[in-house]
Amino acid sequence: MLTAGAVAVLYVLFAASSKPENATGLSRFATGEMLRLNSLEAPPPMPSRILQDASGAETTLAVYEGEVVVLNLWATWCAPCVEEMPTLGALQRRFGDRLRVIPVSVDSEADRARAQAQLAELSDGSLPFLIDISRGVLFDAQAPGMPVTIIYDRNGVEIARLAGGADWDSPEAVAMLEAVVAEGQ
Repeated sequence: MLTAGAVAVLYVLFAASSKPENATGLSRFATGEMLRLNSLEAPPPMPSRILQDASGAETTLAVYEGEVVVLNLWATWCAPCVEEMPTLGALQRRFGDRLRVIPVSVDSEADRARAQAQLAELSDGSLPFLIDISRGVLFDAQAPGMPVTIIYDRNGVEIARLAGGADWDSPEAVAMLEAVVAEGQ
């Protein structure tokens, strides 16, 4: 019995230490505020669904081609979404034009004005307003819930995601995104 237990412990230790890092090496940043950072084995493509901007014009995420994108799926009725939004605004202000933080609201048409005003207030006006009233973007991105934040490289390939709220202006998040931005330069 003792031998079986020792073998089991050794197996667990070996399996944990031999776990390969994901292709981008971002698993090393899965600490602190980024503890739930995850890389999918076969991530879905960046959503191509038609969205609406603040003026009601149709657009897609393709307009950010060639840029590092931090896509955040959120809603006004989602408390963790609202709580993390100021940190996403701070992240955008910190990185300037080196990356794009793109929140996409999945609020209803009836809540569009409220969502737009709330985003402007929570982000100090630093984030663009996009909305998908069909909520299909959640399915396209295979979001497990909300909020979910997905990081795409300059080729539009998902390299990491974090489900749930986080402080996106934390040292861990900033270090991870500095590495992502530096990789593509």
